[in-house]
Amino acid sequence: MTEERSSLIVPLMKARVPAEIQLEFPLPPDEEPVRDAFAGDLYVTYALEIADESAAAGRRYEHVAPRHCADLGVAAGDLRRQAVINLRDRRPELGLSWYPDVRAVTVTLGEPGPTGAPSRRGGLEAALLLDEGFLDKLAQDVEGDLVVAAPARDVFVASGTGHPDGVDKLRWAVGQVWAEDRGDGVSDPAWDVPAGSLLTHDLLVRRASGWEILA
Repeated sequence: MTEERSSLIVPLMKARVPAEIQLEFPLPPDEEPVRDAFAGDLYVTYALEIADESAAAGRRYEHVAPRHCADLGVAAGDLRRQAVINLRDRRPELGLSWYPDVRAVTVTLGEPGPTGAPSRRGGLEAALLLDEGFLDKLAQDVEGDLVVAAPARDVFVASGTGHPDGVDKLRWAVGQVWAEDRGDGVSDPAWDVPAGSLLTHDLLVRRASGWEILA
């Protein structure tokens, strides 16, 4: 049972909220979800992804707190490794759509739909920021350091510092996701995300020392 439950752990990228809207009464330490700092205002938390037809997209998430780790058989320090493994197991359909006019790519993590139906967008694309194997391969396809826009949990667009027009495309994508009323005729559902999944306006650059905010 423990092994089965641990296979449900997935990484959730989140952004720190301003102090004025934080919980007035914080959760007890053992109930507070495990959090790992990432870059800028972004951090990683972990959750059990559970099928639920009544929930949005047919799944719900139960956050992993320190007290859950023993029950799951996974040490808190091993959650990221386990979650990244599970991410690709649970989202087996990796799609790369390169823009025709600039060196930039939108990456999607699909999951199988009903028999005969197309795959559904996976909802965890931003968590690919944690998949070092995938990032190493993607970095080989661009010049300079890898740059990523992850304006929402289910949006991942990448380019390289050697492609200024590609970086501009990433900034455009961020604007599309965050715009309340685009009014430009855009109908691509890739930019329609739930408000609760929004993350950051910043672009991230992968340096030798780790991820940084791109100035």
